Amino acid sequence: MTTIGVVSNTMSSPRVARSQPADRVRVALRRGREHRRWRARVADLLEATALLTLVLVVVQFFLGGGSHALMDGTAGDRLVGVGRIVGLVAMNLLLLQLLLAARVPWVDRAYGMDRALKAHRVLGRITVPLVIVHVGAIVLGYDVRDGSGGVGGAVSQFLTLVTGGDDLLMATVATVLLVVIAVTSVSIARKRLSYEWWHAVHLTAYAAVILAVPHELSIGSDFTASSWATAYWWTLFIVVAASVLWWRFLLPVLRSLRHDLRVAKVVHESDDVWSVTVQGRALSRLPVKAGQFLNWRFVSPGLFLAAHPWSVSRRPDGHTLRITVRGLGDHSAALAHLRRGTRVLVEGPYGAFTTESRVRRRVLLIAAGIGVTPVRAILEELVVERHAAAGDVTVLYRANDASQMPLVDEIARLTHAGGHALLPLIGPPANGSWLPPLGDGSQDSVRRRELVRSDAERLRELVPDVARHEVYLCGPGPWMDLVRKGLHQAGVPEKHIHDERFSW
Repeated sequence: MTTIGVVSNTMSSPRVARSQPADRVRVALRRGREHRRWRARVADLLEATALLTLVLVVVQFFLGGGSHALMDGTAGDRLVGVGRIVGLVAMNLLLLQLLLAARVPWVDRAYGMDRALKAHRVLGRITVPLVIVHVGAIVLGYDVRDGSGGVGGAVSQFLTLVTGGDDLLMATVATVLLVVIAVTSVSIARKRLSYEWWHAVHLTAYAAVILAVPHELSIGSDFTASSWATAYWWTLFIVVAASVLWWRFLLPVLRSLRHDLRVAKVVHESDDVWSVTVQGRALSRLPVKAGQFLNWRFVSPGLFLAAHPWSVSRRPDGHTLRITVRGLGDHSAALAHLRRGTRVLVEGPYGAFTTESRVRRRVLLIAAGIGVTPVRAILEELVVERHAAAGDVTVLYRANDASQMPLVDEIARLTHAGGHALLPLIGPPANGSWLPPLGDGSQDSVRRRELVRSDAERLRELVPDVARHEVYLCGPGPWMDLVRKGLHQAGVPEKHIHDERFSW
């Protein structure tokens, strides 16, 4: 049976002024426009800089005599030349990959951490094949030069190169590590690996880069062919190393020590959902916003070795932080048994799923499953900080069953306090739709009505003038794909749809 309705405004609500000053809304929208312009400028600058580094690498190769090897050399020389330039490009892309995953704030705020990591994965699919081409072209080139020929000759050349020095042996190990990382990044392999094992394997990317450095900066290599080439590569190595060291390791440790986060309480929300509230020192100085997530590590047996990304499920108030977690695995289920006072280490905050880029007065919040957590925090921010006029926010909360709607009572109180609307959408999903089926539940009724009703049409009925809303969306990945499709068909421009994806 389908349930679609607006939650009654009779339940108790927090003390929030019902009048929403228009100037607060105008200020919020003006800041949103300024932030969008900032994001566009920073994104353009970052992309132009990345492209410039690739151009510099290619120019450096040709100025260092690479054009002679490719144009005028023998067949063997040309193969070696191809291997050389491909190796330079591959290392440059690998370092850019590490920067994308270094949690640099400007990258995070411009793109969002999920999109930055997606670009990181895309570059990985390019970089590893280039590294293999680099090794293969050089081995074949030397084989052709020596006239060995055949598979045996190529293998002999490879073994000769590998044993030609410690730097080449380390570079070979680095290549093997990169291949292992690439293999474990394939979707089939990811499904068989736990997050903890996948994360541990990917940390070896740092070891791969470190092992490759002696070979790259050895005397006579293309990385040290000229003073400016040496300066370029040393600068890039230092920038990447400093970024990773500071943003991934030192800053999280310093923040965790400074704020001294401890578990304050654990609340059982439903059969498999728990909320964990933490408190600490000077939390008003931790720059976390509603909608963002942190990587949480609890100093408790069985939990300490892995950090997991969970969004704050309540607007940060400067005193406490709260996450709400569904027990999808042994790690998340173990949070139910955390003891008061357990120390908490955090990395972050991360993510661009915030109202910073909001430029429209009306807001549509769509959530499913545990994806409700950042949506609930954003709603609280809009209500408490009075950044939305009464009636300008609509919350669509999707679930197969009413028992699968954690935090729904809190959301109902917040929408009531702000004069907004909550529309629960309850029932098994219709085929190919993110919405429950229409009709009285009978197969004939559902089939007859679904033939003439698209998701876009139903969305327009649920949310009049939906095309004029700023939309925030969080839930399972395939479900979000269907929602985005419906939103596009209903006339919502892509730039006004915001989501966050936590797939790894």
